[in-house]
Amino acid sequence: MSDYIINVEHLNKQFLVDKKPMEVLRDINLKVEKGEFVTIVGHSGCGKSTLLKIICGLVDYEDGVVERNGHAVNGPGPMCGMVFQDHRLLPWLKIKDNVGFGLKDLSKEERAANVKRHLELVGLAGFENSYPAQLSGGMSQRAAIARGLANNPSILLLDEPFGALDALTRIQMQKEILRIQEEEKTTMIMVTHDIDEAIYLGNRIVVMSARPGEIKEIIKTDPVQSKRRGSAEFAAYKKKIYNYFFEDSDVEYEIEYNI
Repeated sequence: MSDYIINVEHLNKQFLVDKKPMEVLRDINLKVEKGEFVTIVGHSGCGKSTLLKIICGLVDYEDGVVERNGHAVNGPGPMCGMVFQDHRLLPWLKIKDNVGFGLKDLSKEERAANVKRHLELVGLAGFENSYPAQLSGGMSQRAAIARGLANNPSILLLDEPFGALDALTRIQMQKEILRIQEEEKTTMIMVTHDIDEAIYLGNRIVVMSARPGEIKEIIKTDPVQSKRRGSAEFAAYKKKIYNYFFEDSDVEYEIEYNI
C-alpha cells in the first residue's frame, strides 16, 4: 500500500483518433500527499484534463499504476470529487438541490444539514432556493465546488474551474478555494492555463510538456512568497515556468518584470 493519497506510476495513455492511436500521456509519475494543493500547467492538448479524469476514474487506463489511498483506481468513487470549467448545474433544480443531488444515502434532515453547511462554506447562504440562471458565473462555480465537496471527498480535482470568469472574480475565487482547502484539509489538484494562478494556489506546480504530455518539472513553492504576486520570488517562479514552455521552441520569448 502506498503512503500517498494519490500515486501515479509510469502511466501511459492513448486514444484512437480516426482509428489511429494518438499518444496523450507518456510515463507520468506523480505522488500527492494528503492535504496538498497541487497545480498542473501545460500547453493545450497535453493531457492535463485526461490525467485528472483518470485519477477520478472517469477515463480508463491500460498501462501504469494509478492509486487512490493505496487502492487501484477502477472507476469513480465518493472519496474523489471533480469540478469542471463549466459548472454543469442542472438548470431546472434549485441550488440546494443541485448541491445535494449526489447525496442518496442520507436522510432528508442529514441531506439538508449537509447542503446548508457547504453552501455556507462557499458563501452562498441565502441562495438555496435560487436557480442557476439567477446566479453570476462566480456564484455558479461556488455552487459547483459545494456540490463537489458535499460527499466529503478526501480528494477534489478541479479542471480549469475559473477559466471562464473575469479577472477580478477569478482572483476572488482563488482566495476562496484556498480558504476552503485550508478549512476542509481536502487534497486538491487543479489544472490551469493561468501560470499566476498555478503559483498562487499550488504547494507544488507540475509543468507538463506538449503532447504527448510528460512531466518536465515539479516545482515546490514557498508558502509565503507564492502568495505575494508582486514579489521577486513570485516573478522567479513565473519566469522558470515560462522557460520550460519555450525551451524547445523556435519562438524567442522574453518576459519583463517591474517590481
